[in-house]
Amino acid sequence: MKYTTLYTLILGLFSIGWTDCPEDFMERMQRPGHSEIQLSKVMISGRVLDESGFPLAGATIQEKETANGAIADSEGKFTLVVADNAVLRVSFIGYISQDIEVEGHSTFHITLREDMIELDNVIVTALGIEKKENSLSYATDLIKNEELTRVKMPNLITSLTGKSAGVRVNQVSSGLGASAKVSIRGIRSVASDNQPLYVIDGMPIASTADVNTDTMNNGSVSGADYANRAVDLDPNDIESINILKGQAASALYGMRASNGVIVITTKSGKGARKGKPQISFNTNLAFDKVSTLPELQTEYGQGNEGAYNPYSGFSWGPSISDLANDPVYGGNVQNEYTEGGLHNGQYYVPQRAAAGLDPWATPQAYNNAKDFFQTGVTWSNSVNVAQSFDKGNYSFSLGNTTSDGIVRSTGMDRYNVKLSGEAQLHDNWTTGFNGNFVTSKIKKQGTANDGVTATVYTAPISYTMAGIPSHIEGDPYTQNTFRENWIDDGNWACDNNSFTERSQRFFGNAFLKYSTKFGTDNHKLDVKYQIGDDAYTTNYSDIYGYGTTGYANGYASEYGFTVNEMNSLLTFTYNWNINEDFVFDALLGNELVDKRISNTQAVGYSFNFPGWNHLNNASVFNSSHEYKRKRTVGNFASLSLAWKNMLYLNVTGRNDIVSSMPRDNRSFFYPSVSLGWVFTEVEALKNDILTFGKIRGSYAEVGMAGEYVPSYYYTPSYGGGFFQGTPIMYPINGNMAYIPYFVVYDPNLKPQNTKSYELGADLTFLNGLVSLNYTYSRQNVKDQIFEVPLAGSTGASSMMMNGGKMHSNVHEITLGISPVDTKNFKLDFAFNFSKIDNYVDELAPGVESIMLGGFVTPQVRAGIGDKFPVIYGVGYKRDGEGRIVVNEKGIPEAGETQVIGKVSPDFRLGFNTNIELYKFRLAAVFDWKQGGQMYSGTAGETNFYGTSKLSGEVRKSDKYHFDYAAVEQKGVDADGKPIYVPYTGGVKGSDAEEYFKSVRGIDEAYVYDNSFLKLRELSLSYPVYKKDNLNVNVNVFARNIIVWSEIKGFDPEATQGNNNMAGAFERFSLPGTSSYGFGVNVNF
Repeated sequence: MKYTTLYTLILGLFSIGWTDCPEDFMERMQRPGHSEIQLSKVMISGRVLDESGFPLAGATIQEKETANGAIADSEGKFTLVVADNAVLRVSFIGYISQDIEVEGHSTFHITLREDMIELDNVIVTALGIEKKENSLSYATDLIKNEELTRVKMPNLITSLTGKSAGVRVNQVSSGLGASAKVSIRGIRSVASDNQPLYVIDGMPIASTADVNTDTMNNGSVSGADYANRAVDLDPNDIESINILKGQAASALYGMRASNGVIVITTKSGKGARKGKPQISFNTNLAFDKVSTLPELQTEYGQGNEGAYNPYSGFSWGPSISDLANDPVYGGNVQNEYTEGGLHNGQYYVPQRAAAGLDPWATPQAYNNAKDFFQTGVTWSNSVNVAQSFDKGNYSFSLGNTTSDGIVRSTGMDRYNVKLSGEAQLHDNWTTGFNGNFVTSKIKKQGTANDGVTATVYTAPISYTMAGIPSHIEGDPYTQNTFRENWIDDGNWACDNNSFTERSQRFFGNAFLKYSTKFGTDNHKLDVKYQIGDDAYTTNYSDIYGYGTTGYANGYASEYGFTVNEMNSLLTFTYNWNINEDFVFDALLGNELVDKRISNTQAVGYSFNFPGWNHLNNASVFNSSHEYKRKRTVGNFASLSLAWKNMLYLNVTGRNDIVSSMPRDNRSFFYPSVSLGWVFTEVEALKNDILTFGKIRGSYAEVGMAGEYVPSYYYTPSYGGGFFQGTPIMYPINGNMAYIPYFVVYDPNLKPQNTKSYELGADLTFLNGLVSLNYTYSRQNVKDQIFEVPLAGSTGASSMMMNGGKMHSNVHEITLGISPVDTKNFKLDFAFNFSKIDNYVDELAPGVESIMLGGFVTPQVRAGIGDKFPVIYGVGYKRDGEGRIVVNEKGIPEAGETQVIGKVSPDFRLGFNTNIELYKFRLAAVFDWKQGGQMYSGTAGETNFYGTSKLSGEVRKSDKYHFDYAAVEQKGVDADGKPIYVPYTGGVKGSDAEEYFKSVRGIDEAYVYDNSFLKLRELSLSYPVYKKDNLNVNVNVFARNIIVWSEIKGFDPEATQGNNNMAGAFERFSLPGTSSYGFGVNVNF
């Protein structure tokens, strides 16, 4: 029943008459050789139903060993003329076929049973085309709803982690609404977006973030993260996700699919029961607990060089136990603050006095990080109502997710509404629609240098942020903190700074389809027109409150994007069952995409008075507006030929014309070809061990368009008494002026080009007991599009141009084992392995590397000959043998700026297991990343400020040795070259402060191996009640409850940047979290 309505609508519900066929076609059908005319003996009729009595429209009734057959109509009825001793083969996709002997009968009532294995093997490919998995000649991965919703991830994309070979998900942080970047088989572009195309129910939608953190947040080292639009999707609405990995699989989508395609099929009413509505309700509650925090020392207090200083941001002061004896602030000694009497065992804290508290405190160590974070709570609810009819179906769902983050004043509220329906209008006409509305609000805090953790992780161990108010008494806008005029206090920021995203979005489509079989049993034509729209408005608000340290009297920025993308798609699909051996399919189509983007931004500085952090309160204000429109027209075709369920050939071609490229360089053609051979269909190779074997290969070519902007002038922004721009600066003098845009575009700009090669094998042993798949793919990319710096004498700062090449080698292996499958016990394992190596081969002439984000040093770069990407910064000074050079105190010396780390891992391995014991179902997902490196700025800063556990240990040690071989210089040789000898000493505890403050200038010191192993998901479910039409299931789940990492005390996946630097650079990121929850599912 699951596929009944689908084929009712797709295969055509009534045959049109022979008169609808061309005369020459009719003539050919009446020639000798057509058994339905030559061998007629008896007229039979009947009806084909499923087990629930629902008609199976489109079922095939064929006289065996002939080409004679019929197709069941919308009521499952058929008529056919056959030999009186014929045997009928009755089949329908997703159901077990039956052979029935005529034996003189003229009327048949046939019931087919669902074939669950067959249903699992039908997947949705490009443009919504359904194919059997066995017929595919390229790699895909199908992930079903149960796998996506077991542990109730609020963000659909993060639930893909560890479940598909070759697919990497980089989530920037554990914060709610954090961006999640997906890449399939590595990256194709150094500077452009590498996210795959998302297609929902046949319609492409926007999925990337509107804002790039590199351009908005000073190289991704300040400001807030920006959610990608995939956060709008409710996982409860999803039926399945099919990942089209290679270019051959996604080529029909053209330029937008250069990075692969994620095809999402949502729930509909197709499989719902008839009669009364089918209702499903889900509710779940999850708690997020901080699981990884920097390890802190507990012995040394605030100050520098062993002396207490209450206004120092460092913990290089005296022992905490000695604070009461401090000559200036100690309560045990005579000083300014003890004139009225001693306060034995205590010391004076000026911040307590400023807050109106008792200024005397008993010395003790505080863990400010542990005290700062709270338990996050997420509550999700969804309800779905679905129903099917004889000639249609509908589905309606409501969803809500409400979350409070681990940081106070952060959270997310999302509401989803979805409605879909299909109906048969006439014998050959079908229509349907799908509409989704989403409204959401995400509240965040800043990251990196603007992050609340910047003060929390580095707060002096003797200072309590939780116990001392963050503002002075009676004035909530003047900060009261341990560190003056540098980064807002974490608690004050939660009260006064805000980063908010508000979004409203509608996406959906409607279609009309005409189907005809030309009155025959082996020809079928579908003509379908679909029109869809994806429209959303997202408003961002960044507020630094009155009293912030970063701006004089506050700052407000309001900016927003209104995006509307219309998609028009017309397709002609033709199927011809030539004979028992050959099946031919053809597709011809046209697609029009019209995308409009309106971007507004308003910025205000210096609020006139406190208490109203708003643009209208700013004393300095400016605004800007930008509008873009981009159109793409694509014409495409696909030809497929299958022979004996053994050999499958597919050829496609698409020509895209894009408005965003130069006028004379807008039309581009991209071909693909794929071939699959199921060699176990060869009679001589059939056996009981290797029950299925296929070899496949493909070649495809696809592009990625850039943004070409003809030279133009713009109005410069006001600042510092001048109109500023590059390269010309005009004095104000009361006059407005236009200046040339500072980026020029190559008039010969053309799309980036990717040529993809894929070879693979799919093997099944012992009828599914073991399955093994291997894929090797290579992508050769040329004509990268990026900005190349220009000399100032050119009148511009950079040129957008083609330049450079890169390539990737990808190995993917999946292994499935199902050793036990009995009534009361089932067990299966699945492994997915991927090794992805991206290399930059060339860049533009004179360009050796390109910055992707970060500081002056360290930063993330793409460099010629390097495995993409790399960490670039100041390295250790080394001798000719690679040993680190230290001074007489054992403190390393800084070397040159260079490549100091390689980000890409050696491999990724995912492990999934499912266990069913009686009615209990246990599932787990492990994710192992081996190799790769990351720069941890938090580790460096906690050492620098003396709060880390390591800084305390070094301070107590007699001789500290770091982990590298070291040498020191002992004079020079006759040629003036330094003479190095092995260093056998170590850093003394008294030099610890100097050591860590010196090492802070050596970026390489904080590059770590980023290998990790995570238990990502663990879930247990049980059906507590099942009777009649009421089913109640309960489940408990956990996420990320076990993490092993080389980087102790840090989440190895929490990094900066929602662009190509993601996964490489960390600075004051949010800590990792473990989640625990439970849920209830009710169906009736």
